[in-house]
Amino acid sequence: MPLEAVKAIYRRAIDPKASDGEGEAWWAAVAAEVVAVAGAENTAEAAAIIAWWHHDWSQIGDTPNAAAARIRRAARAVSPRVSQ
Repeated sequence: MPLEAVKAIYRRAIDPKASDGEGEAWWAAVAAEVVAVAGAENTAEAAAIIAWWHHDWSQIGDTPNAAAARIRRAARAVSPRVSQ
């Protein structure tokens, strides 16, 4: 998946303020997880991939399942062939 698509998905689903200034290594790590979440068999499997973020999400009342569902929806919207 192209990095620009990953950025669009992440910004749409998780953090609209995420900037290119986060750095190449950070975006590479995000890309690996976005691709894995978008390609997961189902939302529960996708949530397991990103469950380690849970502490941050719990601070704002979010959950891995909700975030995974948003990522998967954003991936379909940005790049429909990803989720097929």
